[in-house]
Amino acid sequence: MGASGSGKSRLALDFLQSAAVAGKFAALVADDQVFLEQLENRLMAIAPEPTCGLIEIRGSAIMKVASINRAMMHLVISTASAGQGDRLPDLNQRQDLLPGLSMPLLHMVPGQMKNPIELLAAFDENRLLL
Repeated sequence: MGASGSGKSRLALDFLQSAAVAGKFAALVADDQVFLEQLENRLMAIAPEPTCGLIEIRGSAIMKVASINRAMMHLVISTASAGQGDRLPDLNQRQDLLPGLSMPLLHMVPGQMKNPIELLAAFDENRLLL
């Protein structure tokens, strides 16, 4: 999640490339718009059919990438520009998505990491420190 032009698509492409280099599976669910479906206390992200597999490269083109039409969500990643917000945000933050449903929130600055999948793994394994 993030403001228009904050680098969400760039970060998604960085994740796809980082996963491929690491030999891990990764695929895009959706760019710009995603439908959310609550299943008990879980949340499914669903791609709108007309844009499934497409991602915008701002100022350049629209590109086809590896995609799946739905995936269970486990966390929210928020993009931020360098110099905005806390230098080291609270790692215990959660994002309210639907009434009664929140998820862990991880802040990432697009273009700042060569291997964003490693930060995601560190977050998942509780290896991040403040």
